[in-house]
Amino acid sequence: KRKDLQKQGYAEVIIQSNNLENVIFIRESKLNGPKSSLIRRIQQILAFEEKWSLNYVPRETNRVVDALAKMALISDEVLHMFEEPSLEIKEILKEDCTFDNLSMTYSM
Repeated sequence: KRKDLQKQGYAEVIIQSNNLENVIFIRESKLNGPKSSLIRRIQQILAFEEKWSLNYVPRETNRVVDALAKMALISDEVLHMFEEPSLEIKEILKEDCTFDNLSMTYSM
């Protein structure tokens, strides 16, 4: 996926997670310490790609991403491109515009 993003011209990438424990573990644990191969790979990518970052964002403040992730879990497709948002996403966006939501993004 990294090479796909680079080919499309995305030099700067922000990865957001709603799991604070995982974000802290990935960001603060030593590169060579004991951990899963997936976590080691994420750490290697973040170390190599200077303009890529991993941030914690609470689920409550990123409801659209949460809904899209749930949709992806039940889909058999590898990649799905949306021409326009689904009704569910439109409703979330409408609710987000109704309230004065402050972004609670925590950079680490």
